[in-house]
Amino acid sequence: MRRRTGARSTRVFVILSVAVLVGFLTLTASHALQNGRRIRQLISERELPSIGLAVAANLDRTAAHYHRVGEELLRDGFLRDWILDGERNEQKLRAFMEEIRPRHNMLDASIVSDRTETYYGTDGRFLGVRGAGIDATEFSQTMHSYDDHPGIVVYMARPDGQLVYATDRSLLVQPVKHLDELWDGAMMPRLQRSELGSRGVVVQPEGIHGPLLWLRYMEPWNTYLIVEHTRELLTARTRNEVLRTLITSGLLATSLYAIALITILKARRRIADQAAELEDKNRRLNHLAGTDMLTGLYNRLRFTELVGQELARVKRTGEESSMVILDLDHFKDVNDRYGHPNGDLVLCEIAAIVRDQIRKTDILARFGGEEFSVLLPGTSAKGTRQVAEKIRQAIEQHRFSGAMQDLRMTASFGIAQLDAHESTCFESAYHEADEALYRAKRNGRNQVGLSARVLE
Repeated sequence: MRRRTGARSTRVFVILSVAVLVGFLTLTASHALQNGRRIRQLISERELPSIGLAVAANLDRTAAHYHRVGEELLRDGFLRDWILDGERNEQKLRAFMEEIRPRHNMLDASIVSDRTETYYGTDGRFLGVRGAGIDATEFSQTMHSYDDHPGIVVYMARPDGQLVYATDRSLLVQPVKHLDELWDGAMMPRLQRSELGSRGVVVQPEGIHGPLLWLRYMEPWNTYLIVEHTRELLTARTRNEVLRTLITSGLLATSLYAIALITILKARRRIADQAAELEDKNRRLNHLAGTDMLTGLYNRLRFTELVGQELARVKRTGEESSMVILDLDHFKDVNDRYGHPNGDLVLCEIAAIVRDQIRKTDILARFGGEEFSVLLPGTSAKGTRQVAEKIRQAIEQHRFSGAMQDLRMTASFGIAQLDAHESTCFESAYHEADEALYRAKRNGRNQVGLSARVLE
């Protein structure tokens, strides 16, 4: 029963342990997904606006430089004199602009006369800054610095949505892409509805699973600046964060679970060992509690329990059983003549003699002093009398050794039958056997006496 209980508790422990581990891992997975969402929120609220503002700051610094150059050209005395002279020698003006263009590292230089509304300029690309064109190499270097950020794409578009710049050069191949063609959601209505302040805004043109866009209108360039955090980068970073959280938390959970499991198993083993030790001690205590310390036989307490069990069996099956009480004759004389230590040796030898004359299934006990009792399960009164007579003769014929070699011992016996009668109990059976014993004593000792019910 104890093994089945232990196996059942072990199964319950394993099931609960696995349930706790699965629950912990489930919570870990939920936490990892929340971390993934927080990564997108972090990018939307901090990283992407920071990158966008950095790009805008570089562009604003470049625009400011060329505006200053343009203002210096307008203040130059040659231009003022040339215009006041009637704008007659264009070759002289062009020579002057060609001279100052490399000095200020400009792609081209140009002026527009207020008087004649005539445009004068060198050959080159004009990118929208009044008074001076931008050096294409410097502009490219400024924008290409963001090519080292995988998943970050920078766009510049005219107010009508036509792209004028993109870090992805394929978008500028004819026909040049329009902003509305880049993402699933239409961008121009969103740009027109949005209040694009100095810090820009972040939008999700394709919903929470799509890319993130930072938008700002660049007034010096008369263009929209768009910085995109691509879907692929967002997915990769979210996945990496989820995996990192899962792996870290999973390893931590597994380690803690393993430590807890080992600790609990050790504790269970220690408890089991202590329980086994306690059970062994209890078994030994029970044995000692039911054992006569001198002879090693059962004592009266244990013999009483065994007779009760036998009576229950007899009443259940209807079989016959008997009980014998024997008392050594004149044992006090042995103690007086040979001393108590030798008297103890006599008791031990008598116990061995009786044990040799009964079956292994029979139960022998010392009641105390020189009195012994024998329970013979499944034995009739007649059969019990024969066994008692055999024991009596063995005791009478036994020869002691040493100082007691001239000692002769005899014993008197009383027999009672255990039957299925409702009133039969240990006390009544013992009383009948005790009466039969003293009847044998009164009749001269060294004989077997029968209870009144057996005689009937």
